[in-house]
Amino acid sequence: MERRFIRSGIPGFDKVLGGGFLEGSIVAVSGPTGSGKSTFASQFVYNGASQFDEPGLYISIEESRSDFFFHMGGFDWNFTELEKDKKFILLDYPIHEVDQILNQYGAVQEIINSTGVRRVVIDSIMPIALFFQTEDERKKGLLRLIDNIRKWKVTTLLVSEDLKATEPGQIPNSLYGIETYSDGWINLSYRYDEKSKERARFVEVLKMKGVAHSSRAYPLRITRSGFEVLDEGAAPVAPEKPAAKPKPAATSPAVRQAMKKLSFRLESAKSKIVRKSK
Repeated sequence: MERRFIRSGIPGFDKVLGGGFLEGSIVAVSGPTGSGKSTFASQFVYNGASQFDEPGLYISIEESRSDFFFHMGGFDWNFTELEKDKKFILLDYPIHEVDQILNQYGAVQEIINSTGVRRVVIDSIMPIALFFQTEDERKKGLLRLIDNIRKWKVTTLLVSEDLKATEPGQIPNSLYGIETYSDGWINLSYRYDEKSKERARFVEVLKMKGVAHSSRAYPLRITRSGFEVLDEGAAPVAPEKPAAKPKPAATSPAVRQAMKKLSFRLESAKSKIVRKSK
């Protein structure tokens, strides 16, 4: 099979990926609340349609159509124009209809075939995972979801919440472990900088099958144009170390002599107290 890369178009990120996403791969995008997962996924779809003539499909489960366009209106992205040109499609599923994604994947397949969609985003996995009653059912359901997505033969991003914020150096875990079933895993995070008194954003490619990707954590920023990797050639972001305990100050000979005298006086006072008590 021919290996073809799908470029994200996010400044600096394709180099981190080792060229881009492998066409047809399924990639999890995880991170804590506020890390920019939906923005990252939206930028992936927007860049595909506007820069590379690759139509995109955004399946929104947690956010309504009006909310999506309202929030994305804060960037220099014209999703409305792309929609008119049939280069962008938004499907917003109410949470109570989430089972349709699992049972009616053929309908999505028809949309992909008829419009030439090359990129798909599912935002997010949480309502789908909550549809199942037990952990066993959830695992089987997510495996079935992955299998159905593969039949679409498109490059897909699955948005997922992290279980909890992790310290630098620790491997994160998404809420429902979708990254264990996917071909790739991108994690977005933020770390508090004591000097600047603000949180800095980072991106890390934790998994990408068949691609020689970087394993470093890279700093990010969000502008009106979306995400941007700040320094592609930066050294690895080292885990934060606890502050070293201050060493005791060196004492002068005079101070040491005074301490000895004080210690002798204390011992003498204790001896007197003991003798009196007898």
